[in-house]
Amino acid sequence: MRLFDGRRRLLEPDSASHFLEKSFESSAAGAGRLVFISGGVGSGKTTLQSELLHNAADAGALTLSATAAPDEQQINAAVLDQLLANSPLPIDIPDDHGTVPPDSGDENDWSAVPGYRQTDTRIPRRFCDALLGIARTRPLVIAIDDLHYADDLSLKLILQLQLRIRFTRMMVILSQPDWLPQTAHMRLSARFARQPHFHFVQLQPMSKRAVGSMLRESLNGAPGPDLPAQLHALGGGNPLLTTALVDDYLAGDRDGRPAVGPAYAGAVHAFLDRPDIRLLETASAVAILGDYGGTEMVAKLTGIDPDAVSGMMDALDLAGLLVKGQVQHPSTRAAILGSLAPGARSALHSKAAELKYWNAATPNEVSSHLVAAGETPAAWAIPVLRHAAGQAMLSDDVQFATQCLELALTGSQDEDERRAIRQSLVHNTWRVNPSAVSAYATSLREAAYAGTLDGPGCFALMRHALWHGDRQTFVRTQQVLNTLPTSADPQTEAELHLAYQWYFGPVAGTKEHADPGSHPGSALWDRTAAGLMQIWRGGGNETTDASAERILQNCRLSDTSLEALAMAITALARSGRSDRAERWCKRLIREADQRSAVTWQAMLEGLRASILLQRGEVAVAAERARACLDMLGEHNWGVSIAQPLTVLLLADIARGNYDDAAKVLRRPVPDAMLETVGGLTYLRACGHFYLATKRPLAAVSEFQKCQQLVRDWDATAASLVPWRSDLAEANLHLGNTAMARDLARQQLDLSAEKDPYGSGLALRVLAQASPPGERSALFARAAEFFQALGDQLELDRTVRMANKAPRNATAPRGGRPGDQRWPAERRGPGESRKLSSRGVPAQPLGSGRGPGQPVGAPARSAPAARTERSAAPGSKQTEAHDATVLSEAEQRVAQLAALDHTNRQISSRLFITVSTVEQHLTRAYKKLGISGRSTLSKELWTRYPQLMTGNGGTRSDSGVGVVA
Repeated sequence: MRLFDGRRRLLEPDSASHFLEKSFESSAAGAGRLVFISGGVGSGKTTLQSELLHNAADAGALTLSATAAPDEQQINAAVLDQLLANSPLPIDIPDDHGTVPPDSGDENDWSAVPGYRQTDTRIPRRFCDALLGIARTRPLVIAIDDLHYADDLSLKLILQLQLRIRFTRMMVILSQPDWLPQTAHMRLSARFARQPHFHFVQLQPMSKRAVGSMLRESLNGAPGPDLPAQLHALGGGNPLLTTALVDDYLAGDRDGRPAVGPAYAGAVHAFLDRPDIRLLETASAVAILGDYGGTEMVAKLTGIDPDAVSGMMDALDLAGLLVKGQVQHPSTRAAILGSLAPGARSALHSKAAELKYWNAATPNEVSSHLVAAGETPAAWAIPVLRHAAGQAMLSDDVQFATQCLELALTGSQDEDERRAIRQSLVHNTWRVNPSAVSAYATSLREAAYAGTLDGPGCFALMRHALWHGDRQTFVRTQQVLNTLPTSADPQTEAELHLAYQWYFGPVAGTKEHADPGSHPGSALWDRTAAGLMQIWRGGGNETTDASAERILQNCRLSDTSLEALAMAITALARSGRSDRAERWCKRLIREADQRSAVTWQAMLEGLRASILLQRGEVAVAAERARACLDMLGEHNWGVSIAQPLTVLLLADIARGNYDDAAKVLRRPVPDAMLETVGGLTYLRACGHFYLATKRPLAAVSEFQKCQQLVRDWDATAASLVPWRSDLAEANLHLGNTAMARDLARQQLDLSAEKDPYGSGLALRVLAQASPPGERSALFARAAEFFQALGDQLELDRTVRMANKAPRNATAPRGGRPGDQRWPAERRGPGESRKLSSRGVPAQPLGSGRGPGQPVGAPARSAPAARTERSAAPGSKQTEAHDATVLSEAEQRVAQLAALDHTNRQISSRLFITVSTVEQHLTRAYKKLGISGRSTLSKELWTRYPQLMTGNGGTRSDSGVGVVA
């Protein structure tokens, strides 16, 4: 380019426009100009020509324009024809093609122009003379774009004109890109440079300042301080791309950050879609190859000559699409690849995969191209895809892992390899799309029943079977697993055992005591799992709490630990620690979200909804339940759908939204769900819906289904669902009071001192079935249990029932027996006193009275209060602390026995079975060191005088305390 020194100008588009205007003014005044404009793709060459032609025409000049095209390069006079067609010139191209030799003189020596034919016509000279004649009478501007595509005849005209316009009113503007190699056309431009009226303009990218000016004009105000620099970096100062970015910004939120949208994508496509140059292929190859996108690799991928690739990459760098040979911005990469036809893009990815494979790229790099190509992989690609899937699962990229495995499955021909791929798909896919697992599980199930499934396959199939409630497949697969030479580690075995119990509850043969195992950690994990399983038999206690904490602190969230963690959280909630249970739930939900495990997240959200419902946050619980159903999609839930549906149903019942509850009941559920623990809770909720809508017979049917299922599993699993209390409540609605009382007593007997929830429900039913004078005490005692558990939902329901119950005629006006236990809500003058569930204390009010003392009973003496540790709800104390101290229950039974009540009378008074009375008396005799009733009264006077005075007696008008 040294040839142009002195008349070469490096100008931004705005400065170049100003220069052209000045040049036109000079030519219009009689000093002809020849201006040659060079610049990169999209640099503004065509725009500058168009603007000048428009302004010149407004100034009275005659303007002629043409754009040379590669498909017309072999057509004689194609450019001349365009000049005539685009102007009002009264000149026709003559039909004669006479032959003239080139004019003498070096200026017209065409020997340097390849393809020049000695048979060219006289047309250029005649056309030149006509144009010069016009320029003597008025200004004339001729603009030819993409000169490098001009035909030979038209080039001859330009050569002749450039020799004759110096002292005319003519301006000629020529343009071509600056990425061209040294061709004859470049040598032609050098010939122009010999003329004193020639000027060369090299267009430069827009500066940050110019981009800022464009923004100010578009926004009619100042842009954000960083926006011009950000747009400049993204658009590279290229006018085409920068204008598109400004348009996208104006169409977006205008928040001070670049907006990459359809305008930019269209500009990138327009930039690359050139018929004369393989810019699109080159840019796409660079975008696809990434860090491997050097000149040699791009040339191999595209089949283009390396020198040509180098020139095109320079052009892309200049335009801002590349930065040092790499695509920097994800939006730019997307726009580049979006310009390719789908088939071309797929083929390019496929070739890139193989190219990278043979250049030792990582399996992840290679597999990303294979997945993007979507074509059946070759044999060499199968192990690469499987390896990449395994690495992806380590980083919780389930989607990519699944894509790799599905693609590998389409190319694998080996049956053992296909089975291994399927079991990996079962394992991976379940986290995000459980319903899709079935397509791969069939062959694993067949292998399990044939006894040929390996360890990983067994775990994958057991996971699938649990989710869909397929107990038979789980058991059969576990049997296969137990026959394998390499067994699972103790933690995994414990997690699977707990997962089975989460769905199917305690069954015959359940291992609840640790057996010494060959593995050093077996005993510890067995004890931990056994301790947690106690929640099905007796609710929460110290053992279940300790086991729950151990599980939560030592089990990382995974496919096998999910249910074990859920069971641990449930144990905390059932022992009155719902706040801690929710904290653990939220922590695990965050982890599931971070690891993109939608199935984990949805299930844990459902568990959290049940905790919120227990705490009385009904509306929030319902919202969470709906959200988790939508998160996974009902078709993906399997038998676990029972939990969110149960929460929705109970929440609607609690708010009286019976129409919405009916809609929940109409939702389809898997048949297998009704044979799981979740199904039990769902059936129970259905029964309570029927009770709430005054259909007690339908409720009885649902509760009896629960009864049958529990008995089929394990008749002693009282804490699974308190079906006796439920049936008792239904019998109350049917008017069967005696049956209701009997069922409630049975529940009390089973729940005594171990299941506060069941005890509270039974006491509440007994309160409804008792005479008015005894109800307040029973309702209050039931409320104590629910308060201790943090079960605000049942506490609220208990208070509502208590407030609706008939008052005792002998009680003071506005009160009821035992009212010192029930704080009053605020009330206006003349309003009756109401019970407030929020005000029920966790411990009974009154000086010195222990937590388990009967409702309405006076405070016990200070010594007794210090020595006795009763088994009240939530108490962690056991009799082991003092083998001679009578428990609360034993005191009440012993008191009545000392007052000469028969065992049956005591049973009736305390709402417990005769068998329970006998057990309490036996323990009381042993602790007191006596042999029977004959010395019971004397011993109680000595050691428990408060029981034998008027303070400790029972009164039928104030209600009888209930042994729990």
